[in-house]
Amino acid sequence: MMETTKSNLKRIYLIGDRPAHVHTCPETNHTWECNSPYCEVMKAHCPEHGGFEPIVVGREPWRGR
Repeated sequence: MMETTKSNLKRIYLIGDRPAHVHTCPETNHTWECNSPYCEVMKAHCPEHGGFEPIVVGREPWRGR
């Protein structure tokens, strides 16, 4: 059984069945997938390395939710 530590924990940013795209985190040059329709930059820090959480459709912050 693999012990979960902060270094090997990988969160999933795919919600629903929207098409996914791949980001590259410059911190360690690893990739991470998400399917937020609001992403514009593909080379960006993942949330684990200080980047922003992807925006989920229906939970947009500008809608006051």
